[in-house]
Amino acid sequence: EAEVEEEKIVAGKWATVFGMIALAGTFSIGFILETKHVHWIPEAAVGVMMGVAVALIAKLVRDSSDCEGIESQFCKEVSFMMDAEKFDYEFFMTWLLPPIIFEAGYNMNAMAFFANIKPTAFYAFVGTFLSTFVVGGLVFAAGQLGLCYPLGMLASLTFGSLISATDPVTVLAVFQALGVKIDLFSMVFGESVLNDAVAIVLSKTLLSFTHTPVTMASILGACVSFLKIFFGSAAIGVIFGCIAALVFKHLGLKHHHEVHFIECALSCTFPWSAYFIAEASGLSGIVTILMCGIVMATYARKNFGTEAANLTSQVYKCLALVAETFVFVYLGMAMVIFPIFDHTVGILVFFATLACFVGRLHIYLGSWITNFFRGPLSDPPAISGNYMFVMWFSGLRGGVAFALAAVSYANMDFGQECGGLDELDFPSGDTYCSHMTDSKAILQVTMVIAVFTIFVFGGSITKVARVLNVLEPKVKESSDLPEIIQDESSAGHNFLLRFLTSETVYTKESNLRFDAAMEPDEDETTPKNGSMVEKWKLLTTMKTCLSAHGKKMKQDEVKLISVSSSTPEALKSLSTREIKDSLSSNQLEMAYQGVGVSKSDLDAHEKIDELRIAIPGLSSSAYRKMLEDVGMDVTRAIDKNRKEDNLSML
Repeated sequence: EAEVEEEKIVAGKWATVFGMIALAGTFSIGFILETKHVHWIPEAAVGVMMGVAVALIAKLVRDSSDCEGIESQFCKEVSFMMDAEKFDYEFFMTWLLPPIIFEAGYNMNAMAFFANIKPTAFYAFVGTFLSTFVVGGLVFAAGQLGLCYPLGMLASLTFGSLISATDPVTVLAVFQALGVKIDLFSMVFGESVLNDAVAIVLSKTLLSFTHTPVTMASILGACVSFLKIFFGSAAIGVIFGCIAALVFKHLGLKHHHEVHFIECALSCTFPWSAYFIAEASGLSGIVTILMCGIVMATYARKNFGTEAANLTSQVYKCLALVAETFVFVYLGMAMVIFPIFDHTVGILVFFATLACFVGRLHIYLGSWITNFFRGPLSDPPAISGNYMFVMWFSGLRGGVAFALAAVSYANMDFGQECGGLDELDFPSGDTYCSHMTDSKAILQVTMVIAVFTIFVFGGSITKVARVLNVLEPKVKESSDLPEIIQDESSAGHNFLLRFLTSETVYTKESNLRFDAAMEPDEDETTPKNGSMVEKWKLLTTMKTCLSAHGKKMKQDEVKLISVSSSTPEALKSLSTREIKDSLSSNQLEMAYQGVGVSKSDLDAHEKIDELRIAIPGLSSSAYRKMLEDVGMDVTRAIDKNRKEDNLSML
């Protein structure tokens, strides 16, 4: 007995090693595909394929003739390793999902999120409920009509709730790389993270009916239970977020620049304490850690030093990136380990996919209701038809949906065959019910839909976003200097701001997410051409250099220096080229030295800006690669890109 347990532990370690290899392969191949501009294979899809490859190798070894009927040590370890690679719900919910959800809340653009909170809340709460009953109802009806495998009513609704959990990872990674408009990003992002939390609580509530008769009293009790779990969990997260803000405010660590590692380490204790308290109390730790992240982003982070704010953002981003990538690797492994292709209910998959498309139409309903209260001049503006389609299209399914289906399968919540129908009662006479239970059917359908949406929708979202023109103009410069605002309309928020922080005004963020969590467009050691901050640095350094040398300045130079001494907004009318053209070579060299860059660096950034205007929607690294491939010639780079586009259209 002890020897077998030891062998299982060793096999589990080997399974972890292969998982890490798959993780490294995913990151490496994903990077190569990005540099080659292969947008139709998202990194999530690479993770799934790596997971499939690792599990398939282990399965082939286990099923090979060398291991057939042989009790060798190697064969047993491979078999144990296959067991260790199975989807572990507790591991997923404790170590993978919490970092993803917390980082989503912590690094969000809080102002954009709350500016669009009404439509976001509709999509996440009302929309998830509508989707649950629409998808569940359509799947149930198709089964009862004999069109596909007949899930029972409760099984259909449970499937509708778990498949309504959308996966933000693939779409949001693409959105961030492309630079979609901030209102669209905040709504897709907000819906996906809130929707996951709602779907988890809702599916648990529905599963309670497997042990309780369906009566009016039990339905009312389930509704009360849902509200208690959701709002109780949210309250714990808010409380711990506020405690974190007060602790950092009164410790005053932001005034001690040498302790930013302590600030980062201390910040980790609050969200995970809140998570485990909620779980121990029978509530939802996912809802708790999400709300804690949002509150810490809004208030606690203002009590961090600049280095600590950036460090915490980047640490949580790194943890989330590893976790979310491993989710997709895990998903790929599960495709081989679980009986996904054992008497697969293909026709049910087809009808369930169509039902998911219909269920996502709540996006249009919520948007139309929102537009009754918005106009073309309102802030935020009315939700356009293009926005609606992109939000509908962005409803990928992924790790959360499959985790809920996997635990339901492991517990055999719906062990009846053929939806509980007798074979003689089944309208079509037979065919769909052999060797199939409702739990197994839900598992198969969820996995196939998740993989289908990751590959098809995730692979085409880049093209959709560009065609529908939902990208921010690349020439926009306001994001470099944050706007300081005082929200006079929200007395409660202003009171909390003063109580929980030492601030009296709120800084408006204009990036999609907190700056430190974004992939930088350029090297931090070189200026961003067209950036107002770098213009400010260049002008200020130039003014200092010229003043130190006591040189008599030309009229254009006086104009530039007067602008550098006034307001950043005045710089909007100036380009970096105009600044350079107004200086002599010696003056420009002094300015370069003051900013810490070379002339060739700044010239490269100017060419990248020219490409941005001609070919919008790519990352700076992609523009630089295009230039390097043609010897830094802008015209040749544009011509080459047009030829590639024409070939791809053919």
